[in-house]
Parts: sequence; structure tokens; C-alpha cells
Amino acid sequence: MSKPASHSPNLAALSEHGIITDLARLLGCRHWAQGLSLFSRQAAKNMLLGNVRSRFRGRGMEFEEVRRYQAGDDIRTIDWKVSARAQGTYTKLFCEERERPCHILVDQRSHLFFGSTIQFKSVLAAELASAIAWAALRGGDRVGGQVIGDQVERDSRAKRSKQAVLRFVHDLNELNHKLIDPPQPGNVRRNSLSNSLEECRRITRPGTAVFVISDFHDFDQAAAKALNDLGKHTDITLLQVSDAFEQELPISGSVSISDGHDSSKVTVSSRLKQAYQSDTQTRQALLKAAATQARALYSNIDTSQTARQALSKVFAANSGSQPTRHRSV
Repeated sequence: MSKPASHSPNLAALSEHGIITDLARLLGCRHWAQGLSLFSRQAAKNMLLGNVRSRFRGRGMEFEEVRRYQAGDDIRTIDWKVSARAQGTYTKLFCEERERPCHILVDQRSHLFFGSTIQFKSVLAAELASAIAWAALRGGDRVGGQVIGDQVERDSRAKRSKQAVLRFVHDLNELNHKLIDPPQPGNVRRNSLSNSLEECRRITRPGTAVFVISDFHDFDQAAAKALNDLGKHTDITLLQVSDAFEQELPISGSVSISDGHDSSKVTVSSRLKQAYQSDTQTRQALLKAAATQARALYSNIDTSQTARQALSKVFAANSGSQPTRHRSV
């Protein structure tokens, strides 16, 4: 159901100031996203049958033929039934799939409803996700994703169609606009990043390119384990949206805080500021260690950048700039 007409000017003003998403802007990402090359890294050197240079993870390949086993062939592909009938050793040959599923997990929970520069983190995350979806579709790939809200999550399975991207973008816009309403008080169960990563592992196929866009504010050991499990059969890119204002507490003394329902006063002491910064650094170290373990690409994107500026640095075609790849030693 649409909102009353009297609400429209307020929504327009909020979107204009980067507080909530503008649907037309999300749809318009398809124009500049044409310059993005999402899969031009870590190319395989042979057996290229399509536009995507796969790293040949998992078993996401189609059977082509059986031939005699040759030195160097993977013994796991030996066809034992054919070998027994033909009284020789024969192996299966596969051809690489010509498309690569793209799955975008994007955070739209209340912790991202903050920003001190040109936009809120939630808006930046939504525009990053929208642009990646359009770029993947333009590359001929199937596109799906998960949009995580505080209490709801919208899933869409990967399809190679404009309608699939439009559905994903509309889910983004809808859950982003729900952030205007204050979170419900009490012990209401809220979605966690670790659970969403586990669900992502369950629904994605081997070889899928997974993009995780979040501020990772609740990244913990459970999320690290889920990310590692996900990285065993997919190629992961982590895009962390952040705001410089929240890296450390910029104030001291007595301040009033509110969650939209209740308010209270808190004394911000030097000890509290140190504890806050220590917690932030610990969580960041855990995230980067988990990225290393999962062999994920990692980039940090600040709210002072537009989505176009950020992705042009990370994924621009023919660009020498590449995001940091954390590898286990």
C-alpha cells in the first residue's frame, strides 16, 4: 500500500539529503555500472570457454565426454564404470559453465542508519549493491541476493533477467525505507550477520561470486566461521561501509542518547572512549583475519565517497587499482 500523498515531500527531502534511498537513483545506477568489470581478477590461464575467468572452485561444470586417462589428470574424475567395461582407465571431461552466478548480501539493519557526510551508510550500501547487480546482469550473469533488515530478510535466487534485478532493487528500497521507523523496544529477535552468512552458504552454488556489503558491526566468531565455510566453495568480496565519525567517540562529558523510544543520559569518560576504540579495533582485526582465512577480497568504503567513486576504484575496467586480497599463509 502506498503512503499518503502528504508524506511524499518528506520522503523526497530525506532521499535528497542521503538519509533514505531514492528508487530512481538505484535504477539509474545501471548507466554508470556499465563501466565496472567485476570478475577481471585472478584469471585462470587456460580452459576459458566464456567471458568469466573462473578459479575453478567446486564442481560447477558440465559433463562433456569420456577419454583415456592421461598423466596429470585428476584421479577424482576417473569413470570407474567405463574403465571396467573398456578394460582401461578412462576419465570424464568437463566444460566450464559459461556464466557465473552473482549473489549480493546487503545489510539494511538499523545500525547502518547513520552518516555524518554526504549519505547514510544504509544508502551507500544500497547503491553499491544496486550497481553490482546491474553490472553483473550486463556481463550476462545470473543475479540474486539477500537484503537483511532488522527483523525481515528478503531472498531472491539467481536469475539472468532484468526482472530479477528489479525485484532485488525494489527489496533494497523497501527495507531501506523501513529504517525511518524507530526499532521496536523489548526483546525482539533481530537478524544477525552470522545467520545470514550461513543462509548464504546454504543457497549459493559452488563457484558463485558472493558480495557481502555491511558495516560488520556485529561481526563475531560465529560470523567468522560462517564466512570461512562460505569461502570454501564461493569467491567472496567484502565491502565494508564505514563513517569516520564513529571510529572513536568524539565527545566527552554528560550526553543524552535515545533509541527512538527511550532516552537516557550517559557520561562519556576517557575510560569509556578507550574501551569503545579497543572494541572497534578488536572487531576490525577479527574481520580482516576472517577475510584472510576465507581468501576474500576486502575494501573499506567511507560515506564521504559516492558508490560510483568507490566502485570505480575497486572494479573499473582496465584499472590498475585492485582491492586488498587477504590470503592465509
